[in-house]
Amino acid sequence: MCGRFTQRMSWTEIHALYQIPGHVQLNLQPRYNGCPTQDFGACRLDGAGTRALAKLRWGLVPAWAKDPGISSRLINARAETVHEKPAFRDAFRRRRCLVPANGWFEWCAEREGKQPYFITASDEAPVSFGALWETWTADGVTVESFVILTTEATPALTDLHHRQPAVIRAEDFQDWLDPTTPAQRALAMARHPHSGPFDRWRVSRQVNSPRNDTPELLHPLYG
Repeated sequence: MCGRFTQRMSWTEIHALYQIPGHVQLNLQPRYNGCPTQDFGACRLDGAGTRALAKLRWGLVPAWAKDPGISSRLINARAETVHEKPAFRDAFRRRRCLVPANGWFEWCAEREGKQPYFITASDEAPVSFGALWETWTADGVTVESFVILTTEATPALTDLHHRQPAVIRAEDFQDWLDPTTPAQRALAMARHPHSGPFDRWRVSRQVNSPRNDTPELLHPLYG
């Protein structure tokens, strides 16, 4: 699964990663311990089919939802069933996006209790989570939100958790974003576990609190 991740890229770095045209600037706050209900930068297609930078809230609010509070239960979607579930299937067909991340956290049961680990690409390059986005509007309030897809973990990570975020390869960015891409092709991209290689290390349990959001949280914990 994915319940916390880091996104400490500037809007210019996200523009470069996804080759987004133009110079639309968003005020993106660095997230060292990014949590559901917070805003993150994402890449999606606009109405003209052009890549665009957007600020979206983590936790999907389906267009038919009566209350945006449902988002706290819709932070992840399983790649195996995302095309079937009522909360996700329309967004999967029409509104796929990419969420850049510098890494994510996973908790592993150890003798002293649940120990958080930080997982990141070995080359320190950002990865792109496969995600879906939605727009919800009611009583003059609009919420644009997203959900992160998950898949089976690559063997190198299964000792931490049996699931991992669905990571989309750079060569598949356009097909993932394009709503005309056949569903089976998009599903295959999301279901294939990205093998990294990844590095991971123990970090402070201070990440357990969403109030803590500083670079020091990513420092390796020794001993």
